Amino acid sequence: MAMKKATKAALYSALVFPGVGLLWLKQYKRAAIFIAPTLVALWYLCSTLYNSIAPVYARMLRDAEEGILIVDPSNLDALYLKLYQEIFQSIATHQDQLNIAKGILIAAWLCSIISSYFVGKKQDLLEAPDKNQS
Repeated sequence: MAMKKATKAALYSALVFPGVGLLWLKQYKRAAIFIAPTLVALWYLCSTLYNSIAPVYARMLRDAEEGILIVDPSNLDALYLKLYQEIFQSIATHQDQLNIAKGILIAAWLCSIISSYFVGKKQDLLEAPDKNQS
């Protein structure tokens, strides 16, 4: 038995990217409603994390080159802890915005799955009488 459009569209939106199921159903405007905020949220998350981590990494690399930071292979836990604390402090200043971006990302993904399923279900129901007449 072939997979119904509703199930296939929901799986595309769940497993590939939000809105892909709607693209597959040829609902381009509706798909854009989910794709756009997802891309913006992903861009914000990635750029904020990069901009928070890059200076910490550059500073630690510079300190290691200048001999200020000595990497002791027998005590990598201390180096890891220091790196973790500095990155955490750097990211903490953006925590509220990161939480909003994560919320938008999750909401867009879930709503895309639900929308894909119901649009697919509607198309399945519209096509059902055609199959019975054959």
